[in-house]
Amino acid sequence: MKLKLLITFSLFNLLNSQENSNIKYKEDQIYLNFNFDFQLKSIEGYQQNGFSRSFNFGLLKDISLNKKGNKAVALGLGYGYSRLVNNLDIGQNLNFILDDDFALRNKLSYHTIQFPFEFRLRTSTIESFAFWRVYLGYRVNYNFSPKYKPFFGRKTSLKNFVSEFTHSVSISVGFNTWNIRFETGLSPLIKISTTSNSLDSGFYISSVGLVFYLL
Repeated sequence: MKLKLLITFSLFNLLNSQENSNIKYKEDQIYLNFNFDFQLKSIEGYQQNGFSRSFNFGLLKDISLNKKGNKAVALGLGYGYSRLVNNLDIGQNLNFILDDDFALRNKLSYHTIQFPFEFRLRTSTIESFAFWRVYLGYRVNYNFSPKYKPFFGRKTSLKNFVSEFTHSVSISVGFNTWNIRFETGLSPLIKISTTSNSLDSGFYISSVGLVFYLL
C-alpha cells in the first residue's frame, strides 16, 4: 500500500512539474535578419541607385505572459550594419547635398548597437518547433562609425553626419523557419543638411527582409 502511494505521489509530482514547465519554456532567443533598405518618404531630387542593404543579429530574452507560452515579450541586445547606395553627396561645407547626377552610386554605411523589444503572439507549444508567429517590435538604435564612399574617390569617415540615436517599429510574420520582417524608422537618419529638400527632417529609412529565429 505504501509503495502504491509512493508511486502515485511521484507520478503526480512529475505531471505537475511538466505542467508548470510550460510557463517557463522559451522561444526565438537568437535573431538574424537580412534586409533591403529604402527611403520611404519622397524627397525631391533623391535617387536610390543600386541595392541598399543591411543585416542584424542579436540575443533576446523571451518572457512568457501566459501558461501556454503563446504570448510573450522579449528584450534584447544586437548589432547591425547598413549600406545605403544613392546620389547623396558631400558639399564643400561638409554637408550632405543631392547631386545633380542621379546615376551616381555613392555609399553611406554605418554600424548599429540595437536595443529591441517585441510583443509576441505565436502558436507554439513545448513540443512543437514549427509554429506561426506575429511579432510586433520597437527598437532603439545607437548608430556609430558612419562612412561615406563616393562613386569616384576615397572612403571618408563622417562624424556628426548621422544621428547617433534613432528608433523604429517593426512587424515580423511567418511560419517555422521563414519569416518576413518590415521595419520603418520613426526618426530621421541624416543629422545635417543645407539643402532646400530638408534631408535632415525627412530622411527616414525603412527595410523589408527575412528574419530567422533560433532558440
